[in-house]
Amino acid sequence: MLLKKKLIIGTVLLIIAVIIYSFLWGRLFPFSPIIIGFEQKEFNKAIIYYRKDTDISKFIIIDSLINEVEDFHQLKFKKKVKIFIFNSDKEYTRHTGKRTCFVVFPLYGRIFVSGKAKKESEEGKIHLDVYLKHELSHSLLYQNMSLYHSRYYPGWLLEGTAVYSANQMGVNGYFTKEETFDKIRNGYFLNPDDWGTLLKPQKESVKNFPLPNKYWFIYSEFACLVDDMIQNYGKKKFLQYMTELLKEKDNKKAFQRIFGIEFSEYIDDFKNQVGYNSE
Repeated sequence: MLLKKKLIIGTVLLIIAVIIYSFLWGRLFPFSPIIIGFEQKEFNKAIIYYRKDTDISKFIIIDSLINEVEDFHQLKFKKKVKIFIFNSDKEYTRHTGKRTCFVVFPLYGRIFVSGKAKKESEEGKIHLDVYLKHELSHSLLYQNMSLYHSRYYPGWLLEGTAVYSANQMGVNGYFTKEETFDKIRNGYFLNPDDWGTLLKPQKESVKNFPLPNKYWFIYSEFACLVDDMIQNYGKKKFLQYMTELLKEKDNKKAFQRIFGIEFSEYIDDFKNQVGYNSE
């Protein structure tokens, strides 16, 4: 009995140690209440976390970018945005579990910048301000929704809003509106529902989408949908839809109530307007 008790205690202590490690240095770090091992620079509306001797001069515009993002979304950040800059992609992946250049997590809306993204911005290969506005859009929406509702928020709407509000179409490889429409007319279109949510995984149609640069197209497609809703229904109605879903998990019901049309019918109308040809 004593040996069994010791094994139980040892197992519990090991589990606690793993959880603590994950919060401080591993995959749970995006949700950790404690941040250690980083230098920090505080701005009026953000806190930049970085490793010692890291050049963060390109991030000094963060307050003005936040103002622009809040202005477009007609929402305010509930707390200062925390942005983490990594020099090492290995360390970035250890903290986030991701291999993307940027990532934002729900709840706190923390933004993570990979070593690759930092290097490419320094080399002038990407427009850091545009990418930051994209990620700030995600952060703003996440800060204004509960962790529960973040599981249901449509992924296509998150990305479409971010690309559109950051004026990202046509930047660093993203398709322009005209290029996106041209591809749609040639039979390329991803059903927005296939993109999924945090709770609902992406469908095989995303994985198998027949374009080598598919994500640049798909993100621009979603931005074109946002643009279309704003142009045809007005920005006020679009923002109403965007914000209602912060507290409403039935996005199809909200869409029909606000726009007066079923979402699937709206998508068919959009494709017909553009001249979608599946043959």
